[in-house]
Amino acid sequence: MSKTLTIMLMSGSAENEDAQFATNLAEAALEKGHKVQMYLFGNAVNISKKEEPIEGDLHIAARLVDHIEPTKNFERVASLIEKGADISTCHTNEHARGIESKEYVEGVKWGDVGGSFTKYLMTSDVLLSVGH
Repeated sequence: MSKTLTIMLMSGSAENEDAQFATNLAEAALEKGHKVQMYLFGNAVNISKKEEPIEGDLHIAARLVDHIEPTKNFERVASLIEKGADISTCHTNEHARGIESKEYVEGVKWGDVGGSFTKYLMTSDVLLSVGH
């Protein structure tokens, strides 16, 4: 019998490996036939938006860029949605970070704690909070 896994992700990609872990776990659950709901909160809201590459001098060493690039999760979020994951984000956290008006990764839903996250909680078999 399939279960519904809800992940509340609170860390963005470059901070640590939490976003990588959460997206790997979501993908594994989907592959096993489970339903996945993910709520992006805190700095995780940054991976809800389409990536806007920075042009010009990055002021960062090439080795560090090479280390960070594979950990970005914009495409992983889109892939999870294509596989059936339900992903929404906290618009209040987006607003606080100045990104609310930026375009979402296709399929990510505008959300809020009182509506989106509460719905996830009411329909979840397992809740996992990931972040610092």
